[in-house]
Amino acid sequence: MGQGWQSFAARLGAVRDATIAEVAILALLLFALPLFEAPKNLASGLIILVFLVRGIFLRSFGRAAPFEWAIWVLLAVTLIAPLTSEYADQVGVFASSQHWLLLGLTSIVAARLSYGQNQWRVLMAAVVIGGIAAVGESFWIWSINGKEYPEFRSVGHVNHSALYMVGVLAASFACLRDCKRWMWALGIAGIAASFAYFVPSRSMVAMGAGLVVSAVGLSMILRQFLSRAAILGSVVAVAVAFIGMMATPPAQGFRSELMGRFTSSSLLSHREHLFRTAVEVYDRNPLFGTGVRTWNLATDEAVVREELATDGRDYDAEAWRFLHNLNHGHNLWTTLLVERGIVGVLAVTAYLALGLFTFARLYRDLDDDPDRQAAAKLGLLIIIYLVVAGLGNTTMIVEHGQAAMLLAAIAWGSAARSRKVQAAI
Repeated sequence: MGQGWQSFAARLGAVRDATIAEVAILALLLFALPLFEAPKNLASGLIILVFLVRGIFLRSFGRAAPFEWAIWVLLAVTLIAPLTSEYADQVGVFASSQHWLLLGLTSIVAARLSYGQNQWRVLMAAVVIGGIAAVGESFWIWSINGKEYPEFRSVGHVNHSALYMVGVLAASFACLRDCKRWMWALGIAGIAASFAYFVPSRSMVAMGAGLVVSAVGLSMILRQFLSRAAILGSVVAVAVAFIGMMATPPAQGFRSELMGRFTSSSLLSHREHLFRTAVEVYDRNPLFGTGVRTWNLATDEAVVREELATDGRDYDAEAWRFLHNLNHGHNLWTTLLVERGIVGVLAVTAYLALGLFTFARLYRDLDDDPDRQAAAKLGLLIIIYLVVAGLGNTTMIVEHGQAAMLLAAIAWGSAARSRKVQAAI
């Protein structure tokens, strides 16, 4: 009995290789995320179902990633928050939670599988080609509808679409670490498509995060040749390329947006007002928040008025300090503080810290395995993107959040296939 249980427990925690079917479903999901609504939802549910069925049959659900527990906490908070929120009747438990449940569960499933090098290449090709196709389609539709900005069909708002391409940019730099030349070509095409979209999107956050990811990604490549001069060289190269790009005629709109931001009264585009608004109202549901997608309700002017009146303060005298009528807080931690409370803030911070530590260690330890090091590089760049972009916008939501968390999960699953990593964990 004891030996049988130990054997069963060992199989539950064993590294589990992804099948052709699982890789195909994940590839469809990554390709469809910015392009097609129905296929991405179908693939999200299907990968969870296939994983569970195979796990029951094999009596093995793979080995958990170091940051998996933080995702489970976020999933729990996502379900608990609407039950304790005063806005539950207005939003609904399932309606406000269903997308993030798929987002979190698909990333857990993807991280519990391990991927061979050819499987890794298929998944990277899917996300980069999907991103390139989304940019091309958005430009074509933009030329027809005459709107101010191009937008991805299945992502929507231009800022979210631009953030999606920062994840594609990270995957593109990881492709440059691969030993196959066609992966290099794919990586270069992905980098070009990303910056081609950043310019007309005029998204300062996406462009800033893209530049940081590019500087770090380039330094990882130059590290093989320039050693200590790599970081300085990469920063200079990215700066020169950015200045050159900004001097081109297509970048006129972005230049105007950038200059307007520096000459306006709010360099942070009123994000400080959103933060002050969140601080005033979060203590109505301090632990678990008010629920996903309740920001506009929880930060309504009437709510802030009531909070200030309780403290004996005059809202009209302080109205300039606050901002209302937005769907999210334009900062990862600000939005979490209101929608998923202190527990959500701590869980996401732990996820990012553990991811940064894990992938930095993997990148250092896998010097003699360039194929696996490409996966570690991807994970590190994705976490850096989530942190940097999270300072200026709400990451880890909608399609760009699902793509980023899936890429981090796949990076772990691919790097964990290394015998050296398996021995360490």
